[in-house]
Amino acid sequence: MDARLVAVLKERGVGRLFPPQVEAVRAGIFDGRSVLLCTATASGKSLLAEVAAVKAGLEGRMALYAVPLKALAYEKLVHFSYYRGLVKVGVSTGDFDSDDRRLHEFDVVVVTYEKLDSLLRHRPNWLGLVGVVVVDEIHYLGDPRRGPVLESIVAKLRHLGLKTQFIGLSATVGNAGEVAAWLGARLVESSWRPVPLREGVYHGGVIRFSDGSMQRVNAPGDAEVALAVDAVAGGGQALVFTNSRSSTVRLAKAVAKAMETAGLVPRGAKALAEEVLRASSSKIIGRELADLVARGVAFHNAGLELEVRRLVEDGFRRGLLKVVVSTTTLAAGVNLPARRVVVADYERFDPALGREEIPVLEYRQMAGRAGRPGLDPYGEAVLVAKSKGEAEYLMERYVRGQVEGVRSHILTEPNLRAHVLGAVGGGYAKSLDDLVDFFSNTLGAAQMKTSLRLSILRSKIGGVVEELVEWGFLERDGDFVYATELGRQVARLYLDPEVAAGYIRLINSLRAGNVPAYLYLVLTAPDFPRVRRGRADKRVVEGILAALDVEEDEEFEDLARTASMLMAWIEEVDEDVIYEKFDVAPGDLRVYVDLFQWLGNAAAKLARLVGREEHGRGLEVVTARVVYGVREELLGLVTSLRGVGRVRARTLYNFGYRTIEDIARATVREIASLPGFGEKLAESVIEQARQMLAEGLRGEV
Repeated sequence: MDARLVAVLKERGVGRLFPPQVEAVRAGIFDGRSVLLCTATASGKSLLAEVAAVKAGLEGRMALYAVPLKALAYEKLVHFSYYRGLVKVGVSTGDFDSDDRRLHEFDVVVVTYEKLDSLLRHRPNWLGLVGVVVVDEIHYLGDPRRGPVLESIVAKLRHLGLKTQFIGLSATVGNAGEVAAWLGARLVESSWRPVPLREGVYHGGVIRFSDGSMQRVNAPGDAEVALAVDAVAGGGQALVFTNSRSSTVRLAKAVAKAMETAGLVPRGAKALAEEVLRASSSKIIGRELADLVARGVAFHNAGLELEVRRLVEDGFRRGLLKVVVSTTTLAAGVNLPARRVVVADYERFDPALGREEIPVLEYRQMAGRAGRPGLDPYGEAVLVAKSKGEAEYLMERYVRGQVEGVRSHILTEPNLRAHVLGAVGGGYAKSLDDLVDFFSNTLGAAQMKTSLRLSILRSKIGGVVEELVEWGFLERDGDFVYATELGRQVARLYLDPEVAAGYIRLINSLRAGNVPAYLYLVLTAPDFPRVRRGRADKRVVEGILAALDVEEDEEFEDLARTASMLMAWIEEVDEDVIYEKFDVAPGDLRVYVDLFQWLGNAAAKLARLVGREEHGRGLEVVTARVVYGVREELLGLVTSLRGVGRVRARTLYNFGYRTIEDIARATVREIASLPGFGEKLAESVIEQARQMLAEGLRGEV
């Protein structure tokens, strides 16, 4: 191995390899062999993948490191900072309508699954440089939405004939042998852990472990509280998983109170609490969380914005926080080892299915967080039971149970439809035979245990092609299939064809363009969560009905309420007012903004493609307003000036600095005296404005 890489590893304290790492090296992970690593959390599989990626960069090839979540992409970017002197590392997670030509400048690129699939649809020139593709959390193959994306990535890379080394990483794949065979990879499977794991079930004040041993918990409070406080009293940290956002707050408050009573509040967390308060855009949530953080406890859920979540996670890693209470749905994104992991709920509510049990795979993901290497002699994963019978059930179902095998979802109609269009629009298939060949490379095809596999594939694909032809996205001439210009654009925009068809239908039926109607139109995509609290604004409802013929049913009410929430946001209503009225926290709002940026701009491009230029412009402006949370008159300021968001832009505007020219003429003293501005920011803003004028730009949208 390159001596420079060895030196970096030594700097990181890697003196010797763990047994699973040794096995992976023997399997050829550094020799270009495809490898599926199914080993326990903290066994070092990510380190090997990082080294393999950097090694490829040093050898003149390119490595792509794919992760399921944006948050994990930026976390991984931090990990790669260790190798900054050796290779150039980039990240690409958004703007699906782009081939990101600049990416050829990097040796290693961290991407989300969806972004990688989108890049492959664009087929940028630099693809020929790719030698290594790492798929982190490869058990997402079993996810109904992200799994088909992963299968499509593998099928495209195989179609291109690239000599790509695949490295799959996971702690939890029940049918690892089947997945490895599909990938053409050598399987490295191990349960070895650097810190031993004890798993058990808590009931009646006692933890009963799978090895037959028992441990009494003497701490006061409800089960989850007692287990967390007991871990802290023993010198450890606790990570508690529960099934709802409200439960994370309630339990965190109960734990903080119990820790105060027991005299276990750590020192040094007050500075972190102040950071949390400054970083939170919601004063209500910020104060609530900061009060807990000061006492060494935090809640962690999707309502918190990313920066606040990062502060909580960093505080836990530094030992300033002793207990973090998180939702089970965020378990995949919480890379926090703890002495004790408490699984408070093994059921959760699904709007479509009602209450359902979490899969064993998900429990294993949470349990794997138990045990801090170098700090704990062991880790404990404990499920909470409400009765003796339930305790026995949880022991058999989760502690002793087998992880489910991942099953493909790519051949279900919605997924097949999207990926057929992606294959044709991206130039991977020009006929039904090509499409059958393409999908034969998927896990879905590999799991069809029948001699009629190709016949069934052809029948399924044929039905989907007919639907895409009907929507105007494909044309068919016998067995040959072509993407229309509209179809190519839908594929490149990474839109679900059914969503695109719905957008086009609504755009063509608009009697007039207005902001509520444009909000409503974009929100019809099922990707958007629906606001369930608050009442729809009468003006929003009237605006929608004036522009569109739609039934005022329950779905309309949900969409109108959601549009009303976004209307409040772009009318510059304070975030805490939005939170109290619609129960939409800063983290939720960020989800809406990110989705709207993608889907709103896609709808604008579709409007132009079908000849409705006026609606294209209207959708574009509304999307920009949603992205920045401002009235239209502020767009020139917020889109042009770094460090100026909705609040500072409104301040500038209200004090008479309404254009780039106004700001360029101002003095530093004048801008620095405004609320929310200091001398340093004032200098920056004025310099930016003058630079723009020098370049002939005026901050127009």
